[in-house]
Amino acid sequence: MKNLEKVEKEALEKIEKAQDRNELESIRIHYFGRKSGILTILAGELPKLPNQEKRKVGPVFNKVKNSLQKALAEKSGNFQEAKSTNTQEPKNLEMGEDLPFDPTIPGRSQNIASSHPLTSVVDEVKEIFHYLGFSWVDGPEVELDLYNFQKLLIPKDHPSRDVQQTYYINDELLLRTHTSPMQVRYMETHQPPIRIISPGRAYRRDMPDATHLPDFLQIEGLLVDTETSMTDLMGSLDFFAKRMFGESSRVRFYGHNFPYTEPSIEIEVFHEKQGWIEILGAGMVHPEVLRGSGVDPEKYRGWAFGMGPNRLAMLKYGIDDIRALYSSDLRFLKQF
Repeated sequence: MKNLEKVEKEALEKIEKAQDRNELESIRIHYFGRKSGILTILAGELPKLPNQEKRKVGPVFNKVKNSLQKALAEKSGNFQEAKSTNTQEPKNLEMGEDLPFDPTIPGRSQNIASSHPLTSVVDEVKEIFHYLGFSWVDGPEVELDLYNFQKLLIPKDHPSRDVQQTYYINDELLLRTHTSPMQVRYMETHQPPIRIISPGRAYRRDMPDATHLPDFLQIEGLLVDTETSMTDLMGSLDFFAKRMFGESSRVRFYGHNFPYTEPSIEIEVFHEKQGWIEILGAGMVHPEVLRGSGVDPEKYRGWAFGMGPNRLAMLKYGIDDIRALYSSDLRFLKQF
């Protein structure tokens, strides 16, 4: 019993002097460890004592055990309370004084992701034309020469192929130079009326500069119905331009030439610093394109347009170099 009282006194002193959780845990293991803990060893000796001694020593042993367990728990609680206090009331390390918790201090800033400007522009184009009743479809980036050129009235000896600067995989397979092949692909598998847009990537052998890249985005649009006209096309594109750039935007149309539309037009929007900027090309779908896609040109008419989200983003956000859109520079991208 004298040994138990001595153990209790020494243990309580050590617990009181413990400076941190690690030291307190070492003390606990020293006295209550499974194999070498002092009280664990003493507990193993109790069954060996005569019954008369057991009745005297047993209560003292339990008292010491409970006393030490209580002291360990209280000291551990003190460490937890001190940790919470330090978290809420940080120390003024220079003055050595406690500072009160200030709920008006701004919290830590969080890096929240946002849409890339090109993604935002494509989504906005989708939303505008969805309002006009258009759905959107996707198509292959590796395309057949048949769909990329021939069915769009651009045969293998056509001079316009020279300016397309195509990436060929073999004689019949290539990386599409525009999203216009989706006109034919969709008409071959769907009956009019048709209202679709088809966003996607296109590829041309362009040297990278401030306005050109060999890999760029394009959005194709197509409408086919029994009754539609050039004025419907121009009105729809005027509506689109003013929704995209503001109701006060100045828009103008002028004649152009595309093999797969007749007549053809281009659309420009006025920019305060750069003047008139072309944003898209369009026109009435050529009757031979309709016929080659399985649509009767005597019964149906259609119009189509194609635009570049890269150029739309540059015009909308005042970007003067297309390469900035692909730079992955967070300082630039966080502005949108």
